[in-house]
Amino acid sequence: MKKFICMVFGMLLGCIFILPAFYCNAQTTAISEDINSKVYDLQQNAFKYYQVKHKGALGIPISYSCAESEAGDIRKYTVEPKYSEYINGNKVEITISQVNVTGSADNFNSILKDNKYIKDIKLDKLDDNTAKVDIETSGKIDIKINPVKRRYLSLGDNRYEFTTFIDVTFKEKVKDNSKIIIVDPGHGGSELGTTANFTYEKQLNLDISKRVKENLEKAGYRVYITRDDDSNVGLLDRTDPANLLNADLFFSVHNNSLPLDVNMQCVHMFRGTTVLYNSTAPKPGREFATILMREVSRTIKTNTYPLQDRPNLVVLSSAWCPAVLMETTVETDDGDTKMMMHRINSQKVADASLRAVNKYFRHMKENNIPKMLCKIGTHTGILFFKMCFK
Repeated sequence: MKKFICMVFGMLLGCIFILPAFYCNAQTTAISEDINSKVYDLQQNAFKYYQVKHKGALGIPISYSCAESEAGDIRKYTVEPKYSEYINGNKVEITISQVNVTGSADNFNSILKDNKYIKDIKLDKLDDNTAKVDIETSGKIDIKINPVKRRYLSLGDNRYEFTTFIDVTFKEKVKDNSKIIIVDPGHGGSELGTTANFTYEKQLNLDISKRVKENLEKAGYRVYITRDDDSNVGLLDRTDPANLLNADLFFSVHNNSLPLDVNMQCVHMFRGTTVLYNSTAPKPGREFATILMREVSRTIKTNTYPLQDRPNLVVLSSAWCPAVLMETTVETDDGDTKMMMHRINSQKVADASLRAVNKYFRHMKENNIPKMLCKIGTHTGILFFKMCFK
């Protein structure tokens, strides 16, 4: 009887644990085979290159387009490039399999122009689904290669493009712990932004951003600006430098507006400064947003209204570092616009932004000290325990 009960119990355990595990493993194997059999696109004309002091980053885009029904959760879907790397002195060789090479290499010349770290770059198609990227570097630099995921891009009709960059970074062999900051002047080109009171938002954003960049560089920060002229920049293109350069902060500069049908009393009520952030981001920018809003509004004497948590804004949901978007003033308010017509106030905003950046990084450093001490204390305690009971 005992043997019979044991047999039944054993069969029940098998049904509960072994069969589901077998099913899961079979399902995982099927998914893995599906992923391994996919052929991605390697877009020659979509290579990215960004450079700051002592560092450069080349992004080789590996993409896949599909319907939402195939991708499942579009936020989690990830393109996983299959590649091998070989670095020998100033030669870098990256062999990429399961890719279909598309587009032309026209943008390689623009990548090489004024490039401090790359002498030459070539892409060769080895067979139908294998390509090789050869990079010749200059100077004594450290080279690292890592995949960097890009946010999904909507193509319409429930179709999306998913991209992962093979990120090749070049770092000079000098000690430079200065922070990297991406400054992003909102709008540009055909994207005018707010147009009110005879002003274009895109021009005001650029003027403030250039002054912010100059201030930050003088203070020792490494800065990349997403546009320095009146040009169009795509939303994901604005955060690509932040992700490929592994920046410490992304800072987008805008000026706000209110709908035309809002009465003037409401305009006056909501005029002033606010900062947007994303609480769901891997590294939320709320702390910097709080400091920035306080510094700017205090300096140019504008009203403030509550910080805005905007997780659906592309520039705030596609940067992997802390990211904020500052609405400096409300252009549809006569008082704010008249104030910002005087360039001295753009400079005041830039000065306040520098103070905010300094305070933010000082605050982050001070917050990290207790954590470091806690870790040191824990390790010391473990060592002491081992010595006592050895």
